[in-house]
Amino acid sequence: MTTMTNDRTEPDAIGHLIAGATVPGTRTFEVHNPSRRAEVVGVVADGTAVDAAAAVDGATAAAPGWAATSVADRAERLRRIADAIDAHAERLIDLTTRENGSVVGTIRREVAGAAEAFRAVADYLPRVLEPKTVPGGLGDEFVRVERRPYGVVACVVPWNAPVLLTANKIAPAIAAGNAVVLKPSPFAPLGVTLLGSLAAAELPPGVVNIVNGDAEVVRALLDDRRVRKVSFTGGGATARHIMRQAADALLPVHFELGGNDPAVVLEDADLPATVDRIVTSAYRRAGQVCFATKRVYVPRAIADEFQRLLIERVGAMTVGDAQDERAAMGPVNNAGQLERLQGLIERTRAAGRDVRVLGAPLDPETWDAGNFLLPAVVLDAQQEDEIVREEQFGPILPVVVCDSEEEAIALANDTEYGLCSSVWSRSRERALDVAGRIEAGTTFINNAMFSETGTREIPMGGWKQSGIGWEGSPHGIEEYLQFHSIDAQALPTPGAA
Repeated sequence: MTTMTNDRTEPDAIGHLIAGATVPGTRTFEVHNPSRRAEVVGVVADGTAVDAAAAVDGATAAAPGWAATSVADRAERLRRIADAIDAHAERLIDLTTRENGSVVGTIRREVAGAAEAFRAVADYLPRVLEPKTVPGGLGDEFVRVERRPYGVVACVVPWNAPVLLTANKIAPAIAAGNAVVLKPSPFAPLGVTLLGSLAAAELPPGVVNIVNGDAEVVRALLDDRRVRKVSFTGGGATARHIMRQAADALLPVHFELGGNDPAVVLEDADLPATVDRIVTSAYRRAGQVCFATKRVYVPRAIADEFQRLLIERVGAMTVGDAQDERAAMGPVNNAGQLERLQGLIERTRAAGRDVRVLGAPLDPETWDAGNFLLPAVVLDAQQEDEIVREEQFGPILPVVVCDSEEEAIALANDTEYGLCSSVWSRSRERALDVAGRIEAGTTFINNAMFSETGTREIPMGGWKQSGIGWEGSPHGIEEYLQFHSIDAQALPTPGAA
């Protein structure tokens, strides 16, 4: 990839990476900047089934040798990949900001988080892969339980936090000894391809392969019996298609899917701090985060004050070009997403709800040139509303007023999703009690973002339709391992009855 500056008119040309070689592909697609739709950030190879098969060829050839490397060697290479990410951070930040639309400060933290994901996996690896040996009852009998890689794993990543989510897949997958075929989202493939290329440069050819494209590539990977597992992050509809196709080969799947994360605010909550942190969660990346706060349950006794503070805080937000450091929120990622969210706002307003569109554009003159949407709140949402029942995946936050703690918990659990959740109270004991009754993979207390310790130690995943399997923490490596056990038994003693 060549260096790009903001005034450059020539977009990057991005190929596939197969068995250590860059492959241009036979057809291409353009990636546009959601802050300035006319700007082409990159021209990307559009993969075919042939490209997917070639990538699996490369991964299949590399997998046995890579699985035979020592744990220490793998961990050292992971640390070198992390160093390479740090060394190329500015390039990753520039590309990802301009293709994704999240504000540059968020992308800066994402890229740093991607490097730390590789370092964390390197730290976890020895304890995850240490075999367990138990002596038997006679002589040299023993049982050994160890972990082995699958071989070739397909990793399909989304556009909303592309660099970090790629790191969260390929770091544990290669650490476990697998070879990977990585399929980026066509809405944000540039930073992912760069990250994958940096990783591949520190590994034997074929351990990390990259095929850009769309559903044709995914279908080809799922049809290839040499692929032993698929890991996908994205929406439930796509996951269902993958699961149906994977069923033909009984292919194991790992899904990190959507959420409809509730915030349960208790009467004794610190309201200014609560509103500030909920807003940070709900509108980060323009709400396009799987574990963003997506609905809020507030006691009637404090509802007016909560709503007043919410309007004040969201009303102060500025929306603009993702590369503008002054912007609190950038555009949504693509035109289809913008149209869907505009329709959701219109339908919610048509249903008679009190929808407040707040905030202000940084640059009104260029507003229509990007996929910009002002943040909105729905002050009188009801549980049966579309905005409450479905994951909006955008900068619209509904507030539901409740008459009791029990009602709030019941409504929070009344969903097909179960990714993350949050409880807000000055009383740690009370918050823990409520948290223990919420059906979700993770419940935050007095925040809706992962702490530094939580980032390293919490397995990310969901209940119900929010996923299958876990990502991050030592448990994330286990998703890419199979058990292999040895039961070594003694031969009969000669002459024994």
